[in-house]
Amino acid sequence: MNIRRYQTGEEQTLWLLFYNTIHQVNCRDYSPAQIEAWAPSTIDPEQWRERLINTNPFIAEENGEIVGFAELEDNGHIDCFYCAYNWQGKGVGSSMLQTIEFEAAQRGITLLFTEASITAKEFFARKGFRVDKEQIVKRRGEQLTNYAMSKRLTEM
Repeated sequence: MNIRRYQTGEEQTLWLLFYNTIHQVNCRDYSPAQIEAWAPSTIDPEQWRERLINTNPFIAEENGEIVGFAELEDNGHIDCFYCAYNWQGKGVGSSMLQTIEFEAAQRGITLLFTEASITAKEFFARKGFRVDKEQIVKRRGEQLTNYAMSKRLTEM
């Protein structure tokens, strides 16, 4: 598996990965209305493109196919951590997180934190993240439960 940085022109592929993962995986833990609020069927492509340019996510690919992406912010925040629905349980998330942890250590970041969905909570827990608190977030009028989680890199 190759982990690299985002390249201009991959916006549609990344949106479809995001959308399909939420609609086909996270639907186990969230209602249809919550899923649609989280990943609506229509987006502003320019806003999505700008987000990707600004966050420069890590891209996981296997044999040229994009199978996941994840963002690491300068303050240690992990955002948009998604593995393609048909690649769940095949090491994509582990590979991306390993890359993020290495990059964070290189940049002197000692604390990683994220807001994990109900679905992703156990993955992050297995990787050494602890739940700091359960929280409710609002997306397009819907309330969704997620978990503020963190990990000190010295705990690796």
